[in-house]
Amino acid sequence: MGRILIVVPNVETCENLADFFTGLDHMTSRTMTGAGALDYAKNDRFDVIILDSDVSSDRLAPLIETINAEQPAASIILLYPTGRNILKELGDTMKVVFRALQKPFYDAELHFQVKHALENRADAAPSLDESVEYGNLYSDFIGQSPAIDRVFRIIGKVAKIDVNVIILGETGTGKELVARTLHRDSLRSDGPFVSVNCAALPEQLLESELFGYEKGAFTGAERARVGRFEHADGGTIFLDEVADMSLVTQAKLLRVIQQREFERLGSNISLKTDVRIVAATNKDLIKMMQDGQFREDLFYRLNVVTIRLPPLRDRGGDISLLLAYFLKRSCGKMKKQVSGFTPQALDILTAYKWPGNIREMENTLDRAVLMANGETICAEDLDLFFIAASAPARRHNVRLPDGGISLEEAERQLIEQAMERCDGNQRKAAELLGITGRVLNYKLKNLGPARSG
Repeated sequence: MGRILIVVPNVETCENLADFFTGLDHMTSRTMTGAGALDYAKNDRFDVIILDSDVSSDRLAPLIETINAEQPAASIILLYPTGRNILKELGDTMKVVFRALQKPFYDAELHFQVKHALENRADAAPSLDESVEYGNLYSDFIGQSPAIDRVFRIIGKVAKIDVNVIILGETGTGKELVARTLHRDSLRSDGPFVSVNCAALPEQLLESELFGYEKGAFTGAERARVGRFEHADGGTIFLDEVADMSLVTQAKLLRVIQQREFERLGSNISLKTDVRIVAATNKDLIKMMQDGQFREDLFYRLNVVTIRLPPLRDRGGDISLLLAYFLKRSCGKMKKQVSGFTPQALDILTAYKWPGNIREMENTLDRAVLMANGETICAEDLDLFFIAASAPARRHNVRLPDGGISLEEAERQLIEQAMERCDGNQRKAAELLGITGRVLNYKLKNLGPARSG
């Protein structure tokens, strides 16, 4: 537990945050002005100071520096609105900020940052400069596992270096989120961020999207159109699923990288472009190069830095943090009040391997909150697919009785338990057991009598 000072100009938000952290057994103080913050800083001691940038828009840097001088051991968490380039605005003052969190935010996000600050306050002095090196990146990622921490550190080192990046990872691991974070914290942050899904467009349409076209370039081209590379000039272009790009388009992309110029379809006039390219794929590019499906020269031009995103199954304790975050987010979207999970539902969710990763978890929590009838999510609120898919991971809970048991008796008991849990619904019981309805129906007809002792 810690002592937290909340400095937020909005009275309702200020009081709500104070109530939230007080409910978590923290000691909280609150004020809505910069002057009030300085008064508290001079007369009390705090572990964490939550400071909204709106309390002193014109003289924010001096306020932060004065607070830090009075409270050198406190971790400052800065809240700032979307669209405000806080890193560029504050410059060296960001070195005394523990984390910067974009508004609007969720309580779970802020709670994570406060928890992280309290856990690290003992050794905050030696680690502070390194942590703020990548400023507010943590505000977009929920997690503290070693696997995701490695990603944080790579992003922090490469964000401000104007080099091309390839992001590798399974579907749903957050590749576009990483790309947007790289752009936001880069020297190009004032420029545009343009995203292109290379897998969603056929070859000719993808070329016209990337490079644009002139009027009459092909049937249906009734007017000239600017391409994505023109739109992205001075900023970042994100090429999602770049491995799905044809060899012909790959060759044209290579020319853009090498010469920083291209032509619209139907034109011989070269156009200059100044973009940073961030590419992403869930495929094995090395194997694709060996098979002749991806150009080796393009790979090495794109792959100046590689960021590998871990799947959820390799992120250990992050699962519970993410479940709490998406539960809060889903409640906001559905306008419902759901406070948590029953032990059985939590067992199912934590045992599940999440092949669809973050995206699948988000959709799962949306559905669960929608289906929930009470204040907690129970197993029945989850898609039956999860119950069936999680069952193999929970088989270690089955214990062999001291006196032994026949396979037939063990199967009978498991089937009876599944039928009882599913209120006699054979289809649901079959899914719970991971078998087809026909197989369950056969087994029900052929089960032996129950043992009496």
